[in-house]
Amino acid sequence: MIMNKKRRRASSKICSQCRQPGVLDVLRTRVHKGIVIENIPATYCPNCGEELYDLATVKAVERIVANPDRYARIQRMAVADFKAAA
Repeated sequence: MIMNKKRRRASSKICSQCRQPGVLDVLRTRVHKGIVIENIPATYCPNCGEELYDLATVKAVERIVANPDRYARIQRMAVADFKAAA
């Protein structure tokens, strides 16, 4: 689940999927196995929606998920039921 997109900078990189220029370096916030992980570096193509993470980033996310007590801080979070508002 992508919670937000923080664009950092546009580049002349070419997308590996659609072959168009304009790939962006972005920071993502993702929820993985109930853990919110902020500021994950990724590349994103606004032309086709392709999103890529390098191997070091994927391994770091895996470490966080495997050891949440080491890397995460506990915070209260409000959870809403969509059906209650529909």
